[in-house]
Amino acid sequence: MLFFKRIFGCEEKCPPNLKEASEDILKKCGGLPLAINAISSLLASHKESREEWERVRHSIGISQGKASEIDAMTYILSLSYFDLPLYLRSCLLYLTMFPEDHLINPQRLVCRWISEGFIHAENAEDLVELGETYLYELINRSLIQPVDIGRFDEKATWCQVHDTILDFLTYKSTEEKFCTVLTGPSKPVNRVRRLSLVGNEDAQSIEQLDLSHARSLGAFGSSREYLPSLARLNALRILDINGCRGLGNQHVKDIGRLLQLRHLDISLTGITELPKEIGDLEYLEIMDASSCPRLVELPESVSRLKRLASLLVSGKTRLPDKIGNMTKLQRLGYINPFMQSLDFLEGLGELANLRNLSIFWDTDNESDKASYKKQKLVSSLCKLERYKLHDLYVSFNLTEKDAIFIDHSLFPALKSIREISFGSGQLCWITKWMVSLVNLQILNVVGGELEQQDIELVGSIPNLLKLLFTHDVRGPIIIGGGFQRLQELEFDPCATTLMFKEGAMPNLKCLNHHIRPLDFKSAHGDAGFNIGMQHLWSLAQVHVRVYCAGVRVADLEAAEGAFKSMANAHPNRP
Repeated sequence: MLFFKRIFGCEEKCPPNLKEASEDILKKCGGLPLAINAISSLLASHKESREEWERVRHSIGISQGKASEIDAMTYILSLSYFDLPLYLRSCLLYLTMFPEDHLINPQRLVCRWISEGFIHAENAEDLVELGETYLYELINRSLIQPVDIGRFDEKATWCQVHDTILDFLTYKSTEEKFCTVLTGPSKPVNRVRRLSLVGNEDAQSIEQLDLSHARSLGAFGSSREYLPSLARLNALRILDINGCRGLGNQHVKDIGRLLQLRHLDISLTGITELPKEIGDLEYLEIMDASSCPRLVELPESVSRLKRLASLLVSGKTRLPDKIGNMTKLQRLGYINPFMQSLDFLEGLGELANLRNLSIFWDTDNESDKASYKKQKLVSSLCKLERYKLHDLYVSFNLTEKDAIFIDHSLFPALKSIREISFGSGQLCWITKWMVSLVNLQILNVVGGELEQQDIELVGSIPNLLKLLFTHDVRGPIIIGGGFQRLQELEFDPCATTLMFKEGAMPNLKCLNHHIRPLDFKSAHGDAGFNIGMQHLWSLAQVHVRVYCAGVRVADLEAAEGAFKSMANAHPNRP
């Protein structure tokens, strides 16, 4: 079933002239699901060619002299590997830079591929988009596993590599001297090209390595306190120490000597200051310091980085005034514009290539100049929208003064606004404005006061696809009309009852619901309860989190049983 579903959709659709080859190939897979997945993914791209099927069938037959399941698996993976185009082989081998069972951020992986030069665009193609197509081709071939697929964009939040595949890739990587992984004391290695530090290696082992040709350095482990001297890494293109909280300013003091550096990731480290020599890195294209809240300011020299395409910082970081000099910037986040200077806000509007921008709207610490900065910010955002700005994310912490500014059309309904997070204030202050946002897809309400009428207005947002309520709501919430395109709903105000009427949310695929059994019992009585799940015609998944503090086992079991009954009674059997 696994084999035929992957290639043809079902066994009945397999052409008669491929039946015999199919049966033989399946026998040689020995019932191993990973082997079947790999070989079917390989054959799926050749399902019209009997000659290719016979070649694969014969090749596996030759390997059977080794007989063992491990040898058969290795041989099948080898067939899948050598079937890849050369550019995909390099991308796949690069996964050996990450530890076993590590959840890999797809964006982080694609950015590292780009900095390594693995992705070659033609006709001014977007490198990130092209890199994503490479990633999903490897996923479709069952060589990378997607983790946590988005409900409405169908993209993986994370990805990882099966242990058996990683073992095979590690063998190939060692054979081709592609990557050196240190997990403990090791022998000296000549000409390290890529170095991954994943745990227990000692300083002496690292010092013995010849790092003069190393192109990538990746390090893992929050307790890590040692890195090789950057002065030894003059050919380095990628420095990724994301998550190494034990590393601090002293570890990057020589960063200005990495003149070939393309990619720098210091997020989730103990770094609080970068040397001014960072402005000498003329080839730097990607810099991620997004989770470094103690990095309060970037050196003014950063504005000399003319090739920088992606700059991510904490909302507590002040950026250089001359941001307008960085004309190659395509992605900028997560900035609080009210912490920046007026010169910065004016220069922001000069970034003609900016496609993705994330801002925190929080004026608490800037009451004197906030009104001027709002006007400058809006002026620059309008300019950016006339250029290439495509995705604008705004996180709001509002005061009444902010609400007046936004709701009186002083903040325009920009087409680039795709996602909003609401942290404090009252949602009713800006719901009328949000209804005019034609491209708003994601709304995350994490604070403020909410009532039934606010949710009804939110239902009028024309293209909303994902809605998260993670704050207490006043009174029961009844959803009838509106929300015509919504595909995912998370409802966390567990002290509030939620009801769906007929015709509610016709395209909802995923419901995440948080409850307290006692509150449901008081709302629905001992006769059980029904939230109207049967009215959600497109429902495919239901996730229910039950808060059990102070709850009797009988009430917990009743709540669990009620949701299971509703799911079983639903025509879609979500």
